[in-house]
Amino acid sequence: MAINTTVKNMINGKAIATVPTAVPSFDISAIVAAAVADALAKITAPKPVVDNSATIAEIARLKAENAKLSAAKPVVKVKRPLVFKVSEKRAMSIYNLGARFPVTLYKEQMLTLLDAEKEIRAFIKANDSALASKGE
Repeated sequence: MAINTTVKNMINGKAIATVPTAVPSFDISAIVAAAVADALAKITAPKPVVDNSATIAEIARLKAENAKLSAAKPVVKVKRPLVFKVSEKRAMSIYNLGARFPVTLYKEQMLTLLDAEKEIRAFIKANDSALASKGE
């Protein structure tokens, strides 16, 4: 195989002549064979041995800690006492019932509710399975 090379004048850079130049021939099959051999060597090379003992020890420690925490008594929330206030509209507000907002009733509504205590307790007892508790 030959390739043409252009000979230029050193002073003004103009082309003087085109001369065929010999190019060494390449053996494509040898190049492909070398590339395949290199790829196979990389694939089949033994992988470095990694020491997993520290990781295994850390996993065992975390599992033991998790079991210890799971076996511990659950944290019991401290029940805050009920707080009674007079609202801006002069109604009675009861705080710390477990809701985000207070329960607010006018005086007559609260007295009616208190008068119905026995009926309310009987209703709760009769419908215990149908009524939800907070957290269910």
